[in-house]
Amino acid sequence: MHASVHAGLHGEGFIYALACAAGFTTAKMNLDVDGVDWQIAHPGPKGTVRSPKIECQVKARSAPELRDDCFQLRLDAGGYNKIAGEGFRIPRFLFLVAVPDEISGYAVCTHDAMRLGTAGYWLAMADKPVVPIGEEHPKTIVLSVPRRNLLTVHSLGALLAGDLEGAKS
Repeated sequence: MHASVHAGLHGEGFIYALACAAGFTTAKMNLDVDGVDWQIAHPGPKGTVRSPKIECQVKARSAPELRDDCFQLRLDAGGYNKIAGEGFRIPRFLFLVAVPDEISGYAVCTHDAMRLGTAGYWLAMADKPVVPIGEEHPKTIVLSVPRRNLLTVHSLGALLAGDLEGAKS
């Protein structure tokens, strides 16, 4: 398996495991044609919202560049536009999973636990502008994913509740 495909598989498994640990339901999109890899939902009411959901695009990177306490992530402009901006009925997020350099660190198992390497981070996409596409425009866009936006059981629940401030570590 190609290293980037393996990293992507681990990244998606990381998100799935986190959602399961939180007790949320998940749905894997059968095709990535709309920029969404996973839909995560809270079963039943959460506050005043019934069965809240979020959608996410998962990107996995080994040793992502960290600048000013933000990870720098380059995306294809077309793919970025599929998840950026307003108007989506279900909020969309970019999830960055920093994966270990060595595949032996993807899942470390002992008799007491399985540790998934390394960590996941989130970025809300509703306030990001859609970018123009064409020959005279950049083909990629660089996003800054704050390191404080650590994905945890708690922060994932806060994202489902629409509490972006409460989701920050």
